[in-house]
Amino acid sequence: MIADQRSAIVGDRCHALLIESDAPYRVAIEACIRLAGCRVEAVLDPDLAFPILERQRFDLVVWGISTRPPNRRGEVISELRLRTEAPLVLVDAGLEMAQLDLEAGADQWVPKPFVPGALIGSLRAALRKAASPDMDVVSSVELKGMVLDGRRRMLTFTGRQVAFTRQEWTLLSILVSHPNRFLSAREILALGWRAGEHEPDQLRTYVRRLRTKLDRLDPPCHLLSKHGQGYCLDFN
Repeated sequence: MIADQRSAIVGDRCHALLIESDAPYRVAIEACIRLAGCRVEAVLDPDLAFPILERQRFDLVVWGISTRPPNRRGEVISELRLRTEAPLVLVDAGLEMAQLDLEAGADQWVPKPFVPGALIGSLRAALRKAASPDMDVVSSVELKGMVLDGRRRMLTFTGRQVAFTRQEWTLLSILVSHPNRFLSAREILALGWRAGEHEPDQLRTYVRRLRTKLDRLDPPCHLLSKHGQGYCLDFN
């Protein structure tokens, strides 16, 4: 009966890639991914995941961080983000790294050791978000010399490009659609931005991530934050 229920849950709805070198954690996380509704393929190391992501499309990537080289986390997250648009869920014992990991491009963060139900919930939330249509401004639009490519979630300005995660792009789309106007966190959530639990706190993190990426291009706009008023993409 349990096997039948598991088969019904999994089906062929999605395909997940798990990166985890610790064998007991790998078994436990694989079980949670299956119960979240995905087939799962597992590798031991991010370097093994990169070529697989070049060849195959995945609906979810889960990185169980068993060792934490301090100088490589952000690099690995960036490389994963470049190779896939799938939501990236991190499972890690280094709670102090959670904010930096989210700023680097992770979509969800779950602490080790984890409660299976909590991990399954985070995986399903990531999959639901990925299944939602992006709030692209349009497929492609030019604004004051900036080219916003909704299909690739890419912003180009003066020959330089920066790519955005799904949640970053949704936030940028909302702000571009309301130029020179402050939007409160409540208004941004009402306009469709979602990030699971603790959304107001996560919104502040994503605003910082978005501002960092925009600053790389020195575009003709500034992402402003003002206490009591919210966030504004200022083109003045």
